[in-house]
Amino acid sequence: MRNNTAQKFTSLKIVRAGLFIAMSLVLKVMFEVYIPLGGIPALRINFASIPLMLSGIVLGPATGFLAGASADLINFMVKPGGPFFPGFTLASGLTGLLPGLIYKYTKKDINYNFLNTIFISLLSVSFVSIFIYQGLLTFDNGIMYNGNSLNPIYIAGFFALVLIYLIIPIKITSKHSDYNMNKIVFTVSVTQLITSIILNTYFLTILYGKGIMAWLPARVLTNFFMIPLYSIIIVAILNAFKKLEKS
Repeated sequence: MRNNTAQKFTSLKIVRAGLFIAMSLVLKVMFEVYIPLGGIPALRINFASIPLMLSGIVLGPATGFLAGASADLINFMVKPGGPFFPGFTLASGLTGLLPGLIYKYTKKDINYNFLNTIFISLLSVSFVSIFIYQGLLTFDNGIMYNGNSLNPIYIAGFFALVLIYLIIPIKITSKHSDYNMNKIVFTVSVTQLITSIILNTYFLTILYGKGIMAWLPARVLTNFFMIPLYSIIIVAILNAFKKLEKS
């Protein structure tokens, strides 16, 4: 009797993992946008990571890793966006593994909003420091960008985005929500930092032989937008799943 129950549970998990993989493939194939950097399609904007993160949170870290790695391999066979590189498969696997580990093993009483504040502050400082290091941002005669005055709208927009990043989790998390938005933002932030900002950027330098600074600024800026957006969508889907299970 126990063996039959275990088999049913395993079968259900496999089916759910397959659904998450299929969702990721559809989102990547149908709704992916490439932004060339230095003539190379180094920046990809899509929502394919969301089902992979969900697979880790819902099904566990091991299943999440297998779902992420499988999704990358299948996607390469269906729609290759460049030469195959195993590092990207690893990063895709970690996109499923890390949310599962964080969500399963971190404590509920941690002040995730404080951790998110530290994260976005460090990301902001890193982003500005990168531009100053590259000589794209200077404060000699007012704020200059590549020799031209930087429009104040961009500066205001940057700080507005930081505020949104910090405020949205507090506003969205409600007493009726089964999932802590602050924890989801923390989970997505750590996952994107390790996979997108660090690993994939490093793998691009290996694959195309360009310095890390050729990719890093745009990838950091993109994650300013994608991390809050990913978090909102993930919480909405998780709450929908929870309601379906209760009904």
